[in-house]
Amino acid sequence: MRITRPAADARVPLEQIDLTDTDLYTDGDAHLVWQTLRAECPVFWQNRGDGHGFWAVTRRADVRRVLSDHETFSSEGGTAIAMLDAPDPAAGLMMQSTDPPRHRKYREQVGKPFSARAVPAYTEFVQRFVKESMEPARDGEVWDVASSFVRLPMALCAMMMGLPEEDIDPLLRLAYASLAPHDPRYSTHGAAKPTAGSAHYEIMGYFARCIGDRRRNPTDDLTSYLMSIEVAGRRLTDEELLYNCLSLLLGAVVTTSHVINATIIALTEKHGGEGFWPDAMPTQPAVEEALRWASPVTHFMRRARHDTMIVGQKIAAGEAVTAWIASANRDETTFERPYGLDFARTPNRHIVFGAGPHTCLGRHLARLMLRSSFAELCAAVESFELADEPVHLASNEIAGVVSLRLRAKFRG
Repeated sequence: MRITRPAADARVPLEQIDLTDTDLYTDGDAHLVWQTLRAECPVFWQNRGDGHGFWAVTRRADVRRVLSDHETFSSEGGTAIAMLDAPDPAAGLMMQSTDPPRHRKYREQVGKPFSARAVPAYTEFVQRFVKESMEPARDGEVWDVASSFVRLPMALCAMMMGLPEEDIDPLLRLAYASLAPHDPRYSTHGAAKPTAGSAHYEIMGYFARCIGDRRRNPTDDLTSYLMSIEVAGRRLTDEELLYNCLSLLLGAVVTTSHVINATIIALTEKHGGEGFWPDAMPTQPAVEEALRWASPVTHFMRRARHDTMIVGQKIAAGEAVTAWIASANRDETTFERPYGLDFARTPNRHIVFGAGPHTCLGRHLARLMLRSSFAELCAAVESFELADEPVHLASNEIAGVVSLRLRAKFRG
C-alpha cells in the first residue's frame, strides 16, 4: 500500500470513497480517505452498490473498542471484508474465528510456542537469513528487498512446522493468492473472478498430507504439537487441525517483511532519495514505530451480536463492522505528528497487532524478526537508493510491497 502524508486540511468527498477498491491502496491515497473519515464520518457506511455494505470505524478509540469487546462484536461472522458474502466455514474451528470462552482455551494451548519466552530460540535463524539475503547486493547487483524478505516469515514458519524448504515458495504463493486474490501476480490460475477459496483448498490439502505423515512418523515440530494438544478436554479434530494450520501459515506472511519494506521506502523519501539508518537507532522504539508506520494489516472485521451504538450511530445486530487499524495508527488525537516516522517515538500506542482477546498470537515472533533484521541491516548497509518505483500489493487487507529494488552501499 502507498503510504502518503496528506495535508492536515485535505479531504475527499465521502461519496467517492470505496474502501473495497484495491486500486485505492496501490494507486490512490488511502491515508487521505481515512483522514477524511476520522474528521467527518468516523462511523461510515460503505455501500457496496446492492443495498448491502458494512460499517467502517477509523478512530483509534473506536477501533480498539470493536476489536476488544467480544460480547458485542463477534469474530465468528468473518474477519475481513473479503468474507462478507458467505458464512465463515472456520467459525468455531479456527482460533482466529472463535469467540471467548472457547477462543481462550485454544489460545492457551496453541500460543505456547509463540510466547515471549519461546521465541528467542529463533534469533540465529533470522540473523542467518538476513545475512544470506544481502549477499547478491554485496556483489553490486540491484537487490529486490521485497522479494528477499517476503520469504523470511514463511521460512521461519516452515522451520517451526517441520515443512521442507522446497515447499516454502509454493506455499508463499498460495498464501498470497488467499490474502490478495485480486493481485495479478497471485490471482489463482487466471480466474476471471479471483477468490481465495481455491488457494485455501490447496493449502489445507497440503496440510492434510502433512498430518497424515505425522501420524505415521511423529516429530517434535509445531505441526505434531498441534496434533497433541487438548482444547476443552479433547484433541483437535482433523478439521480444526487443518483450519489452524492454515491460520498459522497465513499469519506468517502478513507482518514482518512489509514493515521492513515500508521503513526502507520512508527512509529514502526522508533523505531526498538516498536512505540510511540513523547512527544511534534505539532498537525497541524503532521496531514499534516501524510497526505503526507500516500497519501491514489494514483492517479486521467483526459482526454485531446485538443492536449497539458507536459514536451516536446505531449498528444493527448482524451488521458487519470493519475496524481500520491502519487509520487508527495515524489518529491525530493519539499520535503527535502521525505522518512522521520517528524512531524515538515514545510512548507509542499503536494497535498493529489488534486488541483484546484476539491480539496477534505471533507478535513476539514478529518483533524478534524485526529487531534482528534491523540490527543486521544497520550493521551492514551504509546507504541505499531506489533503483525504480516500488510495486505495491493489490489488496484491501494487506498493506504490502511486492517489489522494492535497491542499490545498496555496504560498510567496510
